[in-house]
Amino acid sequence: MKARISAAVGVAAVLLGLAAGCKPGGTGSEAVSKEPETSQPVGAPVVTFRSLRDDTSLSLEQFRGRVVLLDFWATWCRPCRSEIPALNRLHNEMEGRGLVMIGMTVDRGSPDRVAAAAARLHIKYPLALADSGVQAAFGGIRAVPTKILIDRRGRVRDRIVGVVPESELRRKVELLLAE
Repeated sequence: MKARISAAVGVAAVLLGLAAGCKPGGTGSEAVSKEPETSQPVGAPVVTFRSLRDDTSLSLEQFRGRVVLLDFWATWCRPCRSEIPALNRLHNEMEGRGLVMIGMTVDRGSPDRVAAAAARLHIKYPLALADSGVQAAFGGIRAVPTKILIDRRGRVRDRIVGVVPESELRRKVELLLAE
């Protein structure tokens, strides 16, 4: 009986951690609470960031006219890693319809080390370095994963903190693509 209770408590802790997310700079085991979704669209900040794969400079402005999904994540974050297959599917299925997905790593390690970890994780979508300036431009990233959805007009339409079910994320992206 004690073994069943211990197992149930362990499973509940893992599920809570997956649903909530991790604190940046942590080890992946700290749970944080979810933030409310963005209720009023606001203009996305004017930011540039470095592509992790080819070291080119990217700007949100160059994606105007497309729906942008920024996924702030870290290689050490278990909940972040758990979402990669779903994000790969969304990227593969919706890129041709106007979705731009960028994995914004908050890792503090060298870009080469992060790129190697991303390759091991089989991430198919573009990756970029989210330095402290980029994070601050989005109001600070207090937990990963954090997803920011930007509409075709360059307005932040949603901010999702923690793991989100694939069906819910797909629904949110579909609504923006349909506008």
